[in-house]
Amino acid sequence: AVVSTQSTGSCLLQQNLLCIKVMSLLYKECARIVGLSVAGRGSVKSLCYATKNPAKTKVYAIVFNVLQNYTVLVKIAKDADLECTPFVLVHLYELLYRGGLKTGGSLKTKLTKILPQLKKLKEKHDVKTASYKRLPLYVRINTLKVTDSVSVISQLKKNFPDFSGDPDVNFLLKFPPTTNFSEFNLYKTGHLMIQDKASCLPAVALSPPRGAVVLDACSAPGNKTLHLAAVMENTGTVYAVERDRKRFNRLSENIKRLGGNKTIRPICADFLEISPEVEPYRSVSHILLDPSCSGSGMVTQKMLQKGANAARLSALAQLQRSLLQHAMKFPSATRIVYSTCSIYKEENECVVRDVLEGQSEWKIETALPGWKHRGDPSVFPAAEKCVRCSEEDDTNGFFLASFVRQVPAAERDADRDFLGGMKIQCVYPVKHLDMRYKFKYHYKYPYKFIKL
Repeated sequence: AVVSTQSTGSCLLQQNLLCIKVMSLLYKECARIVGLSVAGRGSVKSLCYATKNPAKTKVYAIVFNVLQNYTVLVKIAKDADLECTPFVLVHLYELLYRGGLKTGGSLKTKLTKILPQLKKLKEKHDVKTASYKRLPLYVRINTLKVTDSVSVISQLKKNFPDFSGDPDVNFLLKFPPTTNFSEFNLYKTGHLMIQDKASCLPAVALSPPRGAVVLDACSAPGNKTLHLAAVMENTGTVYAVERDRKRFNRLSENIKRLGGNKTIRPICADFLEISPEVEPYRSVSHILLDPSCSGSGMVTQKMLQKGANAARLSALAQLQRSLLQHAMKFPSATRIVYSTCSIYKEENECVVRDVLEGQSEWKIETALPGWKHRGDPSVFPAAEKCVRCSEEDDTNGFFLASFVRQVPAAERDADRDFLGGMKIQCVYPVKHLDMRYKFKYHYKYPYKFIKL
């Protein structure tokens, strides 16, 4: 009997130790995602669904609530002379709002000792938390891997009866905010992708045709890049440019996992250092530019109650203008879509206005004509051709502008290239060329023609 009791006690101890280890890993992952959210590196849903921690639902619940109480938790940490790191904030939330910590370690010991002080600080700073609209969960059928979307819909209906198709984006489905896809096989295999509706709009607005040569200038993590390849029905080429090595590695993994290897070419480079006149970039016909921004349109950023930082906005706008001006130098480009997940006009309408004023070759066109909310015409009249998204549209805050070239590349090249050489780079059908010359298709080079 004594041996049996000792054995049972040993098993319980091992189970407790295992539970502590599991919860420790959970808190570390939650802290990592909180840090990324605070930095504007993605939405809570996309970051939580991308986690490798098996308890995705718990991760999402903790992260969402830490961000919802972020301002109060930071004040408590500062008054208690604690570091305001995401790891500390996660522990404070669990201790003060969830009734206790389910892990060990020196931080738990420290917080437990000052628990009475922490409770008083919570009473001092805790005000009624602002309520934020829970946005729908948007799921896009990944047509790079799915050949029978009807079958996918049938499987979804068996498991998630409450969803609808989106009226603006093909293959995009709208689910209730609390829907959990983490264990659904079609999601785990990459046949379904979690992607906010606003994030899908740039590919729809750019709408590259089958076989086009497209460049995504700031590509990671790759959701928009993969959508571009899907819009082209997995034909043509998409050059996915990302300068940060860690983000580039994640981009490459996503492209491989989600079926984009056939058409997407990941490139680790700074877009501003890419020469538009050098192949293969000289052939690019469509450019998507979704640069670094304040991320102020994300619901999680609103939870943090951050105000606009004038110096940071100015620096971001300067970078955004430089990137957009560089995109306009690509000789064969005919359409550019510029987008941000910012609500500030400094990064949106003001950038578009400034870039348009500095040149005459490109003009702004009405993007997504059926979309209700438009840009702010007080910045410049043509801003009404831009698109704005908000919680009213059941999306995160977003901005989008579409540019078209007024002088076709073929017309410019007809005068420049034929006088000095035999080969011409052209992404237009032959009918657009100056027909004083006769051409035939060059069998070795796609989109190249030679003079007869």
